[in-house]
Amino acid sequence: MTVTKLLTLGKNPAITASFLAQVDQVRPGKYKAYSAHSLEELRTLAELHKSEIQVVLLEAAQTDEQVQAAKGVVSKIWGEGGVQVLRLPPSLLTPEGKSGGMMRWFLEHMDGPIEEECGCC
Repeated sequence: MTVTKLLTLGKNPAITASFLAQVDQVRPGKYKAYSAHSLEELRTLAELHKSEIQVVLLEAAQTDEQVQAAKGVVSKIWGEGGVQVLRLPPSLLTPEGKSGGMMRWFLEHMDGPIEEECGCC
């Protein structure tokens, strides 16, 4: 199995850890993540693990300004189009999103359409 390496940018370490634990529960061993909770951490982790990271995941609670700043960091380190950047949609900051909608969105964007019951959403 190929492991996809993520770099996440979130606001709350506990929420990030919970989301990543859910990912590992439904897709064991498929994803490895480095987690940042500030632009400085994002920059540091990106520089340290540049050759490993395939996807930068921006969590839903990021503001548009924070997303633009994060994309600027990504662009400086990898160049335009050098790494895939995904942003969990802020529209998923709802009870439905928190109870499986975010996971479904993430898995569909990473793995393609979910046809079977994945137990996550």
